[in-house]
Amino acid sequence: MEITYNNNILSKNQSEIRKSISSKVLEKEILKKESHQMKDFNFMSASLSRFLPQVPREDHWDIYIKIITTMRLREFDLTDLHKISNKLSTIKDNELFKEVDKPKIYITCHLGFCKASISLLILNGVKNIALVVDESTYKNQASTILAINDKFKNAFGLDNELKIINVEKPNTALEMMQLIKSGFSLFAYIDGNSGYKGVYNKEKTIEIPFLSSAISSRTGLSTIAYFMDIPIIPFVAYYSEDGMVPHIKFFDQLKRDNTKDIVTFTEVTTKRLYGLFEHYIEKFYDQWESWFYIHKYLPKEILAAENISLNINSLTKEDFNQGNYSVFKIDEDHYLFNRISFSVFPISQDNFNMFISFQNA
Repeated sequence: MEITYNNNILSKNQSEIRKSISSKVLEKEILKKESHQMKDFNFMSASLSRFLPQVPREDHWDIYIKIITTMRLREFDLTDLHKISNKLSTIKDNELFKEVDKPKIYITCHLGFCKASISLLILNGVKNIALVVDESTYKNQASTILAINDKFKNAFGLDNELKIINVEKPNTALEMMQLIKSGFSLFAYIDGNSGYKGVYNKEKTIEIPFLSSAISSRTGLSTIAYFMDIPIIPFVAYYSEDGMVPHIKFFDQLKRDNTKDIVTFTEVTTKRLYGLFEHYIEKFYDQWESWFYIHKYLPKEILAAENISLNINSLTKEDFNQGNYSVFKIDEDHYLFNRISFSVFPISQDNFNMFISFQNA
C-alpha cells in the first residue's frame, strides 16, 4: 500500500518564488561554467553515465541545473512548509501511522524535497526523532538543522525533540538502540549510507545491483531493525515533473521476519529498500542529489581499478569524445578527470587548455 501526499494548490506568490529560485540558480551556474569551476557537474555527469547510460550526455547540463534548483527549493520549503501544510492530507488515520508514538525507522533517499519531509512526520505526530547523518553533515549542518527545528516548533506550538547522530563515530549503533529504547524513531537516508570509519570503508558492506551498475551498502539500519524488532517505513519525497508541487509516498512497512536469520534479513531488506527507491530515482533522476557523490559507494574494485599512473601525452580527442575524460578547475588549479574510475589528476594550465579544446571539439 502506498499513500500519497499531494498538494495541488500553491499560491501565486509561492509559484513566483519557485520560478525565481530556478532563474537565480541558472545565472550563478552559468558564471561557474564560464570560469570552468565544474567539479560538481563532472562528478554528477560521470555518475549519470555509469548508472543511467541511456540518458544522453548532452542532456547532463540541464539535469545538473534542475538538481541544483531542487536542492535550493527544498531549503525554501523547510521554512515555507507552514504555508502549504494545511493543504496536505493527514496521514494520522492510515494504519502505518496508527501508533506514531512507537519507535520506527523512517528511511528515504536524497530525492526531491526529502529534507523538508522530516517536518511532515513531526506535524503528523512523530514527536521524537533521531536524524542519522554522516560526519561532514554533523559538523557543518547540525546546528542549522536544530535551529530550523526550533523555529518550526515555535511556529506550530510543538513539543517534539530532534537529535542528530554522527553515524561515523564509534558505538553509534549502541547509541541509536538506546534512543529507540527511550522512545525515539530514527530518520535516515539510505543513499548517505556511511558508517564507522567513513564512506570509503567497505568493511561490513554488501554489493547491491543498482540501476545499470552496482554499489556497496552498509546494512546497519536493517540490523538495528532486526535486533530491536521495530518496523522500517520507507518513503520517497519528490516534486512533480514541473518541479512545483511536493509529493510524498509511503510504502508498506518492513517488519522483522522471524523465519530468516539476521544476515539474510539485513541483506534482503537492504536490497528491498534500494529496489523501492530505484524506480523513483530513475523516473525523477533530475531531482536526485546523490549523483554528486554516489561514486563513493562504488565497489572498491572499480574505484581502484584504473589510472594509478597516467601518461598525459597519450590522451587524444577521442578519449574526450567517448566520455572517458574531462577537465575542470577548482579556484585557479587545473585538473584532469577520469570519468570511468573517478580519478582526479592535477595538470598544467597548458595541458588544461589543450584538453579544453579536445573537450569542446
